[in-house]
Amino acid sequence: MPGEYGWQRVRVGNATISIAEDEPVALVRCSDEPERVTTWPDLDLGARATGMTLLSTSTGAWVVYRPQEAQDEAIARGRSAAVHIGRDASVGIVESLGDAQLVGATVHGLWLRDPAASSDPDRADAWRSDDVRIRSVDGAEHRMRVDRRVAWAIDAGASDARVAVHTEPPRRSRQGWEYATAEIVLPPGALPSELRIHDLTLRPVDDAEMMTVMSALVPQRVPRAIGDPRASWRPACVRTDDIEDAVTAVTREFADLERYWTDPSGKSGPLVRGLREPRVDVRGEWPDTRVEVSFRHPHFPGGRMRRALRVFDAAGRFMPSLHASVHLMEDLDTGRLPPVETAIDGVLDF
Repeated sequence: MPGEYGWQRVRVGNATISIAEDEPVALVRCSDEPERVTTWPDLDLGARATGMTLLSTSTGAWVVYRPQEAQDEAIARGRSAAVHIGRDASVGIVESLGDAQLVGATVHGLWLRDPAASSDPDRADAWRSDDVRIRSVDGAEHRMRVDRRVAWAIDAGASDARVAVHTEPPRRSRQGWEYATAEIVLPPGALPSELRIHDLTLRPVDDAEMMTVMSALVPQRVPRAIGDPRASWRPACVRTDDIEDAVTAVTREFADLERYWTDPSGKSGPLVRGLREPRVDVRGEWPDTRVEVSFRHPHFPGGRMRRALRVFDAAGRFMPSLHASVHLMEDLDTGRLPPVETAIDGVLDF
């Protein structure tokens, strides 16, 4: 729901950069300068709603957008892209990330690897080399071969960009898999085309120190306040077929709530005990379409309980309802329900 969204904030030197979780807007605050606002409403993220990952570096913050997971990935395909917000509130756009694995970010750019790269601990060869691509703020791509698998890349401040590598394949132990890692402090300036650990100074990863560093880089969630700047995405281009398929995908998630489970004997039962007379209704036109799931339940014997789900976000992009029926079941089973006195006209929304 819209009220759940806020800001994600990171510290970048003497500045803080806040990114709206649901809108293309950033706030940049420096100690001795007025607040600056910047937006990127025309970024094309396709027809699927996205999730975002925020990474900080010494030059600014990277916002990485990836399409939300859907049960049917063919419906309303999305696009991955990244936005760099500089300490001076400048905006850099990097499109066409595809399905690349995100390794990290440094002053050099976003570190990515091929999505097909194996991480199977039983495949020793997968841990003895890596091919990474670093996408810079201006969109340029630098390819670099590393003779060990890269674990992460971080930028903890000026002249403190570092990359960690797995120095050997994982080993089995009674506790599970054990990983040996070491850090390389990256030299200033341009990156080489190859990193060979025998030619570099490695230092073992200090777990306690690394936790401190990474904790400082984790974005802080901040609620949205009245008067905060807002921005709207440009309406997405969504095909009629995708709109219809998206609505069907959400309604299908709640099909047969009275016969949701089947035991070994073949006897079927409802999603939760006591649920009966379920109904699924579609209300509104794109992009304001919502699916309303209602039913009778012992928590509110005098009326119907109802859950409404938006099918599209504010830009008209499909928001998959992955596992929404399971989330409904968990709420009913755990009693996370509003008081019956809050029902309106015989319907208790939750």
